[in-house]
Amino acid sequence: MKKNYGLTNTEMQIMELLWQVDGPVTFREIMDTSSNEWGKNWKVQTLSTYLITLQKMGLVESERSGCSNAYRAVCTKEEHIHNWTKKLVETCFDNSFSRFALAFVGKGKLSKEDAEELKKLL
Repeated sequence: MKKNYGLTNTEMQIMELLWQVDGPVTFREIMDTSSNEWGKNWKVQTLSTYLITLQKMGLVESERSGCSNAYRAVCTKEEHIHNWTKKLVETCFDNSFSRFALAFVGKGKLSKEDAEELKKLL
């Protein structure tokens, strides 16, 4: 199961849909998209499980829309990637940017362009 910024491929697909839409998306709209565009033949419980997982991660909120639920992303894709990367550095590199950079570079060397860009950032 491939992970995309801490999300499975399917979770990422659902989030991409929610990030693209301005406003809430109904359960039925997500189910229709999964069937018609993604070729998924999910049962209602399958989609419910994915959405509950994304809610527990703090990425999705639900609200009542008529007689069903509607869902929206709590943050932008960029905010999610930022938060995921920050957590990665905290947990895997003891919150040390230098350890992260060393792991990224490995035994290789930074190109002049990358080194200059890094200097500008710092």
